[in-house]
Amino acid sequence: MMLGSSDTQAARGRVTSPNFSLGGFLLLFVASRLLYLVLIDPSHLSPQLYDELYIGTIAQELVTGLTMPFAEYRATNYMLGTLVMGGLASGFFLLFGPTVFALKLASLSVFTLALVLWYWTLQRYAGERVAMYFALLFCCSPPLLTAYSVATLGGHAESILFSALTVFLLFRMLAEEEGSWASPALLGLTAGFGLWFTYIYGLTLLATLGFWFWYEKRRFWTDRVLWVALGFLVGFAPWIIINTLTHFAGLVVQGATVWEHFGLAHLWEGLAHPRKLAPYEFFADIASDDPHDLPRRAVNLLYSLLYLSPILTAGVLHLKAGRSNPTGPRAPRLTLVRFSILYVIVFTLAVQFSDFRATRYHMAAYPFLFFLVAHSLARCQDAFPNAKKIQISFLASVVVLGLGTHMPLLSLDQPGVALSVKGYAYAFVPSTYRRTHAQAGSNKRDFILEMVQRPFLSDFLPKLSSDDQRDFSLALVGLLAAEAPLSGEAQDIARIERLVPPGFERDFYYQMGVTAMYRHPNELPQAVADVEFLRHRSAAAHHMALFGTYRSWPLVAALNSSPESLANSPAPVAPELQPHYWRALGLLAGRYWYEKDQSLSRLNARLQAFVPRLDPAVQRSFLQGIGQALFTFAYPLGTHWVPPAELERFSLTHQVGLLEGWGMALGEDELFSPLPWKGHDSPFWMGGTKGLSARSLVSIQQGKAQFEALFEGPASSALKPPRHVP
Repeated sequence: MMLGSSDTQAARGRVTSPNFSLGGFLLLFVASRLLYLVLIDPSHLSPQLYDELYIGTIAQELVTGLTMPFAEYRATNYMLGTLVMGGLASGFFLLFGPTVFALKLASLSVFTLALVLWYWTLQRYAGERVAMYFALLFCCSPPLLTAYSVATLGGHAESILFSALTVFLLFRMLAEEEGSWASPALLGLTAGFGLWFTYIYGLTLLATLGFWFWYEKRRFWTDRVLWVALGFLVGFAPWIIINTLTHFAGLVVQGATVWEHFGLAHLWEGLAHPRKLAPYEFFADIASDDPHDLPRRAVNLLYSLLYLSPILTAGVLHLKAGRSNPTGPRAPRLTLVRFSILYVIVFTLAVQFSDFRATRYHMAAYPFLFFLVAHSLARCQDAFPNAKKIQISFLASVVVLGLGTHMPLLSLDQPGVALSVKGYAYAFVPSTYRRTHAQAGSNKRDFILEMVQRPFLSDFLPKLSSDDQRDFSLALVGLLAAEAPLSGEAQDIARIERLVPPGFERDFYYQMGVTAMYRHPNELPQAVADVEFLRHRSAAAHHMALFGTYRSWPLVAALNSSPESLANSPAPVAPELQPHYWRALGLLAGRYWYEKDQSLSRLNARLQAFVPRLDPAVQRSFLQGIGQALFTFAYPLGTHWVPPAELERFSLTHQVGLLEGWGMALGEDELFSPLPWKGHDSPFWMGGTKGLSARSLVSIQQGKAQFEALFEGPASSALKPPRHVP
């Protein structure tokens, strides 16, 4: 058997050193990730926070007792790894409590095991030196991969574990001279399990089959194929069982069948716009995919140069060596380089011919990139006389660049956020259940009404704590309001009203107004007319619906009209609704001005020129809307386009209104966000008030209190619903 690597033979002579090296890298990897989790800034807590917290909810259900059959908790029908990661996270919940920190340990354990498998594989089939380089690249990964390595999502990032195990088993099987059944059976089992865990593993499976067929050629159809097929059938059985019961809903990804996501149109688009070619997009976002992070392009360029330089250099050396060697037929060689190149080709083609372009799909390719870089570095080290300097320079660059790019993601003044905040959110359960269980072509409204009654109102709600009941009830209110018939079908609206959890009537009518606006995003008069029928049912209900309509109008409307034209010809509004209307105009103006010119100094100048022209009675409401708009651009758990302290740079005459609007937006997020974190200790509050003076905090608290007061007060007894619809 030809392994095709001189490093392999050298590596076989060492026994203790590789084990020591692996232990050191594992310690470095785990310690660096734990430090990252402890010091991470709340605004960078997770690349896919909502999805991660839903996995935490699965874990919490396993700890407290399942309400539904376990398979019913799946986050999607096509990525069943969410169930596996939920089960794994439940163990950490039992050990450390249901916190974000415990949730993230599940993904950390998966990546740690992946590092072990990759190291063993490379040590045996590429040499100890390549394995050590790979491990360093894995430990000092770009910030984007670091974030996913501690994000328990049950999907694309965790697929690297199955890729590592597949490569390990494949090369072990091909290197075996005796026809053992264990390796091919385990390879098939891994392939079946990995494919239903997440479909992106299918790229590894394609590369494996292609490489295996190329290497074996005439000897491909042996008993090994049968054992692999049997193992695959066993590993893939859970997908077959679940999808048989759901009419193969797992073949539908993001609203379309899997094959509908692929087509030549994506290739032509890339050829017409080279920046949309898959390789360019990969390296353009290799370290950060945040479009509003100013040093993003520079960081991505540095990482691209760091990784591509040794690969290109080794490629040139290989071409020169090929020209100097005599030509002739060669026996196929079992090399990881060939397999990795094949995987890169398969990955590039799959991404280029599809609409799967999000950076989360890139995670599966990082280990293969790291191996090619590590192998190329070892090749360059052997080819040049100043190899020691090359090695030291490259490794130092990896460490320094890794430290420098991770520092902005950490916060020394708010350490330990992940250690204390809740790691699950029941508010995600209703919408997820609807998405995975609603059959195509069925009556959506009837399905939701039946779903809300059981399992949610009858099974879930009674078992939850008071805080979880509140979040869960608001999620149900949102689903019910989204399906509420507008324009006054009395019988249908009564069916829905009776399912609204007691005490959440105001929230329901507010959400009805939001629904009306989203159904007519550029037609405010039509949205207002759609909720007019509520005036005859309850003045308070009509008021809350209009409040929701005006609040959502500037968030969905197209920016076709200037703030000046809207302010000069305001719509006729009842006096009690004037504050809501002018806050909406302020939010719309903030969007209009700031999206076109992202400069706070220019926005300040516009306000000083524009606000004095308004009626003094509406100026404060207008400024509150501006503050809400700025908060939208500085979402506390997202990118800080506008840090909170920047509001203190505005004119003193405008600061109070802006800060009150900021506080109202904070209050709205705390009330309606599905995230479970409330109060002044939540990442919302810490991120939204960071760096503000005590005086500014008072104004924010006043604005938050104003918003919360709108949802307080005695609810009408006539609206308290029974649990079942007759």
